[in-house]
Order: sequence, then C-alpha cells, then structure tokens
Amino acid sequence: MLFSVLLFIAVRLLPSYPPPPARTAISAGDPVIHLRIEYDEHLVRQHGERVEEFIREVVAIHSHEWHRYRRESFVIEEMVLRASDGERDASWMLASLVHRTRAEPDTLHVRLVGQPIEVYSNGAATVIGGLAFRGSDAVLVSSTPGVTADLAAYYLFHEVGHCWDAHDIPFGGGNSTFGDKSQMTFHIDAGNAEVIEESDGPRPRDTPDRAPAILRRRLFEARALGLDGATYARLHDLMLHEPSPANPAYAAKKRDLLAASGTRASHIEMFLRRYEITPRDLRHDRTIRAQIAEHYWRANDALREGDDAAAERELAAIAALDDRSPDVRFLVAAVERKIRRRR
Repeated sequence: MLFSVLLFIAVRLLPSYPPPPARTAISAGDPVIHLRIEYDEHLVRQHGERVEEFIREVVAIHSHEWHRYRRESFVIEEMVLRASDGERDASWMLASLVHRTRAEPDTLHVRLVGQPIEVYSNGAATVIGGLAFRGSDAVLVSSTPGVTADLAAYYLFHEVGHCWDAHDIPFGGGNSTFGDKSQMTFHIDAGNAEVIEESDGPRPRDTPDRAPAILRRRLFEARALGLDGATYARLHDLMLHEPSPANPAYAAKKRDLLAASGTRASHIEMFLRRYEITPRDLRHDRTIRAQIAEHYWRANDALREGDDAAAERELAAIAALDDRSPDVRFLVAAVERKIRRRR
C-alpha cells in the first residue's frame, strides 16, 4: 500500500527537555540543503509579524541538532505565505505539495501549517505533528497553538530524518524510532542513526517503489479510465487523500464523485477499491507491527545497555516472523551493522 510508506509522529509530547549533548560546530564547508518553505494564515495568527522569525528559529535549531549525525547545514531559500486548503488529511496536504513543486538539487520543500493535521491508517483519525514520504524531498509540519520553536524544530528534524531514509516503528508505550515520546529529544535510536549516516538523502521523484512514483503511476492508471476532464480532475484530487474509510474527506469526496459519474460510477469504484485500506489490512498491519516493535525495542534497549548478545536474540526473533517487509529488513540490517561495528 502507498500509505504504508508514509511516516508520521504523534503530538502527545510532555514538556520534558533533557540536557542536550555536546553539539558539533557548523563549518563553512558543510554541504547546504536549501529549504523552500510555505506557511499558512493559521501560523500567522499565532505569531503575527514574528512568524518568519519563528520559522528561522525553528530551522536554526533543527540544523544545529542535525549536525550530531550529518554535516549538512540547512538554509532558507524562500518563505511564502500560502492560504490553507481547508483540509486536515496530512496525506493530501503532502501529496499536493509534491505535485505543485518541482524537484531541485539539494532542496527540500517544506509546508509549515498552524492547524491540526491527521492520518487515518489505524482506522481512526489521529492528530500528528508531521508527515514525510521516506526518501523524498517534501516535508509537512504542523505547529499548532502552544507548540514552541524547540518542539516545531523537533517535528521538522523527525520528518527530515525520513527524507534521509529513517523509519518509524512505534508501539503502545509511546516510543518510536526517534526516541521516547514522553520527552522531546533529538536522540535517534540504534538502527536509524546508521541509516541516516549512510543515506544519500532524498531520491529523485521517479525512483521506483517510492511514494511519489507510486502515486504518479496510480494517477496514470486513472487517466486510462478515459474519463472526461472534470471527472478525472475530481478523481485526481480524491487519490491524493489517504484512502481509508476513517478519512472523512476521502469518504465524502468519493461519495460525491460516484454520484456525479453516472454509468461510469461502477468502474471508478472498482478502480478505487484496489488501493483502499480495508479493515482486514488494518488488523494484519496492527498485529505484525506490534510483534516487530516488541522485539525491535528490546534490541534497542539491549544495545544501550551494552548487551549485544541480547540484541542479536531480538533481531533473530524478528527474522523468524513470516511477514517482514523490505523496510523492516532494511532497518534491522542497520542495527546489525551497529553491532558489528561495536565488535
């Protein structure tokens, strides 16, 4: 599924700020990543005339923390005000950002909004702090009222990490692959630290099996239905949404599209069903992810305690699961590299 490669963070963070470790000084010779940033009127209402000062502070904190893992520095190429679209579906907002921008070397496109955003992959609306396509060049961050520059920088840091191939394996205790969510921390867990260090960064948008290319292929398949221009435009817009029955925008737009499609409605509905998240998908994903997460976090804790043998046993348990995705294998292999390096 396309949306199995969407990675996000929840915003249930408590205001606990551990002392930061020593930071690496930024060098004039560091590679530079240019940021093209959009922000909306909701963010302006929060910060008024200081809105762009707030954004600069967010980027400065992120760039400083990023140097703990890589040498890139992040600079703002432009900041533009873009009116909100009235949507809460984070998948739609991120996909729209990709579609209205063009890929540029060493450039990330960032949409920073001051309103809540949601995902629906777990069968219910979940408010999140950000979203990114893994290995892509587009990032979505939500900075709602009360979110400080430090916390917004943390959200940006997390999502940029996904652009450098990092993964999320969350579980019920509140952890994800970017540390304990009971406190804001820029610490990256064993596995993702190795992934980010070795990553080449964002891939071209036509990279096979990455979200932008998958979405582009699906839209191409939609054009093959031979719909008139107005109907295809509505279908195109619908397909940018997360195709979950728990997504109210998707459900409403699908209902309206089918009602207006006449004799083509059944063909369109059959086409959409190929990509929709079903209750069976949700149950299966929830079960297998819980099993993987349990072993993964035990391995991570064992590495922190210096117990490589215990970590290897947990990784072996993951390997024994029947349904390991390529993404999970990729992350587990990074943990194994960490163990080999320590030896």
